[in-house]
Amino acid sequence: MENSRNSPGVVLVDHLRARGFTVQEGHKPGNYVVTAYRDSALALRPRLSLPTDLLTEYLDAMNRTPGATPSEMDALSLVEVHLEEELTTAGADGRNHATAIGVRRGSHGRVEWFARHADPEVLQRHDALPEDLEWRADPV
Repeated sequence: MENSRNSPGVVLVDHLRARGFTVQEGHKPGNYVVTAYRDSALALRPRLSLPTDLLTEYLDAMNRTPGATPSEMDALSLVEVHLEEELTTAGADGRNHATAIGVRRGSHGRVEWFARHADPEVLQRHDALPEDLEWRADPV
């Protein structure tokens, strides 16, 4: 669990919960799993990576961007929008393909926003197996 109820990660999770997402705490502080949106389970259960130190650094960097409004709440509001879009945008098959979203330390040492998605061409999920499947021990 985050150290403070006012940490940016907790604020983001509270925002998602208010918008209808079911968010569970992960194994490490700042890590979460999104399990449902409204009454629909999310098959891919996207992971959120929102560690306080990295998220705070990312928000500070956003506020230093030329033209940005000098207020953490403005940067946080923008991240809320991006996070919600990543979790609600559906692919051509009508499903959301997000698997991981958040902030991380990039290869050049700077904190960056990331979003990973399953390949919808490869992804095939079935609520129940098709009934016409047949197991055969010998090739036909």
